[in-house]
Amino acid sequence: MRAIFFGTPNAAIASLRALLGAGIEVPMICTRPARRAGRGRVLSPTPVEIFGIDSGIQVITPQALNAEAVATIREIEADVYVVVAYGRFIPTELLLAPRLGVVNIHPSLLPRHRGPSPVATAILENDEFTGVSIMLLDEGMDTGPILAQSELVNISSDIRCDALTEQLFEMGAGMLPDVLKNYCAGKVSPRPQIEADATVTRLLTKVDGEIDWEAPADRIVRMNRAYHPWPGTSTFWGGEVFKIVDVEIGEGVNSESELVAGSVHWADDGSVCVAAGFGSSVRLVTVQASGRRAISAVEFANGRPEFIGSILGAE
Repeated sequence: MRAIFFGTPNAAIASLRALLGAGIEVPMICTRPARRAGRGRVLSPTPVEIFGIDSGIQVITPQALNAEAVATIREIEADVYVVVAYGRFIPTELLLAPRLGVVNIHPSLLPRHRGPSPVATAILENDEFTGVSIMLLDEGMDTGPILAQSELVNISSDIRCDALTEQLFEMGAGMLPDVLKNYCAGKVSPRPQIEADATVTRLLTKVDGEIDWEAPADRIVRMNRAYHPWPGTSTFWGGEVFKIVDVEIGEGVNSESELVAGSVHWADDGSVCVAAGFGSSVRLVTVQASGRRAISAVEFANGRPEFIGSILGAE
């Protein structure tokens, strides 16, 4: 079996390794172009490109899957295309090219949480379980028939989006070779998704990470987990963006207190807390002021006495 691989982040490499380890030939990798990153704005190739070059596989990095890119990909006669966190829609010309179609690993139990942010959304919506779907792509957004799904994966109360994403893609990678081989042998029949059960996620933006301190503490803590590392959670303090790196649910705020949502105060246990909605509070664990390194909230408050008593969120 020959498979062209489409993928971008580090989480996709496990699937690429699984294909190669199972003896599935990968003659070409298609990944996103290098991007400038870090303080020095150094041009950095994707993790998948680095892995492909190190493995001696032909790698292409088209700016778009236009006619030229499609022609280049179709020059190689592959049985199947495998897509893992590539980050772009696959055009119809490529969907129809390989005899087995285009197989995708999606980190949710479809049809729940279709779209670009399934893991973050599962955490934010306080789902108890999630899982992995291996599916055939069609022209819709994660609407194609399912080849296989994983067992239920418990979403622990402290796991963050990046860690859960890695866990799910590792699970999908472990399933991938057998699913492909069984599908090729006619032992797996694609089954349509149940449209009535479908939910759709949206692309996250920087604004999503701005904390509304009127929200209950458990919602804010889930935001912090769901939006790590992108877009992160933040607020405003002293007229500047103030990053909330790590938080926990704090001691509840006494209903007789005059603290308004966003008020920073010392808790009885010596931690730094912020009043949130419905009489709840958020314990700040790690914070990062604009242009500064991330430090513990207690250390920050001790060094900046004016922080205690201030109200977060006002620009």
